[in-house]
Amino acid sequence: MLGQMKRQLENSRCFRQGMEKDLEECAEARWLAKPVLDSRALQLDSDNVRLQGPGVMSFEKKHTISGKGSIRLDVPTDGCRRHPSNRAFSVTTMMRLLPGENLERFNRISLWIYVDSPAIANNFMELSIHNQGKHIMPLPGRFEGTHTLGIPHGEWQHIVWEFPYVYRDFVTGISLAIHAHRTPVPAPQGITVYVDNMCLEQVEADHYKGFDLRAGAIAYCHSGYRPEAVKQAYAQSGSGMFYLRNSSGEVTFQGNCVPQANGLRQMDFSPVKAEGWYTLEVDGKKSRPFRIGRDAYIPAAWKTLNFFFSERCGFDVPGIHTECHMDVMSVHPDGRRLPVCGGWHDAGDLTQAAINTAESVFAMLELAIAEREAQPELSQRAKEEARWGLNWLMRTRWGDG
Repeated sequence: MLGQMKRQLENSRCFRQGMEKDLEECAEARWLAKPVLDSRALQLDSDNVRLQGPGVMSFEKKHTISGKGSIRLDVPTDGCRRHPSNRAFSVTTMMRLLPGENLERFNRISLWIYVDSPAIANNFMELSIHNQGKHIMPLPGRFEGTHTLGIPHGEWQHIVWEFPYVYRDFVTGISLAIHAHRTPVPAPQGITVYVDNMCLEQVEADHYKGFDLRAGAIAYCHSGYRPEAVKQAYAQSGSGMFYLRNSSGEVTFQGNCVPQANGLRQMDFSPVKAEGWYTLEVDGKKSRPFRIGRDAYIPAAWKTLNFFFSERCGFDVPGIHTECHMDVMSVHPDGRRLPVCGGWHDAGDLTQAAINTAESVFAMLELAIAEREAQPELSQRAKEEARWGLNWLMRTRWGDG
C-alpha cells in the first residue's frame, strides 16, 4: 500500500472523518498546469452581466483576485420558494451575456470564485454554456453543457472547465448557478459569492470521448492486478515490444504488442504473478507504478468507504456538510410520520433508495467477511459503514408493506 494511503488512514482514523485532498495527484492540478495557447478576457460589469433569481448583485472593488474588482452576489439560503427541481430552495444565476458568438476557437473557461459561507463547508454550483445554434446547450433534461462545482468557504478557488465536445457555434451566455440550501440554525441565512477574472482559453484538451487514447497515454488498471488475474494494458501505438519493469528498474517480462481495433495495441503480462510494484514501458512511454499483489484493490476499497462516509445524510461530515435533512418526513396515510434522513445521499440528493442502500450494505458486509483476517481494520470499518446504511433501512419501514 502506498505510504500516502497509510498516512491518510492514520490521519483520518481509518476514514472516520473525510479523506484529505490529494492536490498533487488530482485532475484539477493537471488541468491548471497546462500551457494556455490562446485566451480572451470576459469583462464582468453591469453592461454584460445579469442576475436571475433571488439575491442582490453589485460590483466589488476591494475583494478581488485580479485587482480589477469582482462581481458580488448576496444570495439567500432560506425563505425562498422551493425550486421546481426539488433539489434546492432556490437557484440564483449570474449570466455573462454574449451576442451569439462562435466560440469554437476556445475549449476552456477559467474563472475565480470566492464564497463567504461560514456555516456551509461546500457550496453547490453549476457552470453552463448557453448555445442557441444548431444544437441547444445546455441540453434540456441532460447534463451536456453544464459543469458542476463544489466550492468551499473562505478561499479563492481557480476553476477551469474544458469543453472540447460542447457545442458552441452560437453562444448567448455563460452562467453560474448557485443552488441555495438551508443554512444550519443559528447561522445567517445567506451566503456571499465573488466572481472574478473570467476568461476563455485554448489548451490542449483532454481526450475522453471515443475508443482510442490520447497521444502518449497507456491505459492500465491504476489500482493494480491480483496475482491470478488477467493482466492487460493498452497503448495507442506500439509496433514492437513492451517491457514490464520492477521497482528496481529491471525488466521482469517482455512481450509483443498485439494490434486491436481503432489502432490500439494490447499488452498482456498475465504470466507475471510475483507480488511487487511495476511499470509498463512501450515506445519510450512509461506508466506510473502499479501493484501486483493480493492487496492491489485494498486502497480502492478504502477510498470507496471514504466516499460513502462523505455521502452520509443526517450526519455532520467535517469539511463537507453539517447534519442535514433533519426535517424531511415520510407521511403514512394513517397519519404516522417518519424522519427519512440517514443512509447515504445519492448524487447529493435526498433519494437514498432502499435497493441502492441494500446492495451497498451487502457489498460492504461481503468485503468485511473477505478481509476479516488479512485486513482487520478494513473489515471493521466496512461493518461500521454497513451498519449506518442498515439502520436507515430498518428505521424507515412502516411495517405494513
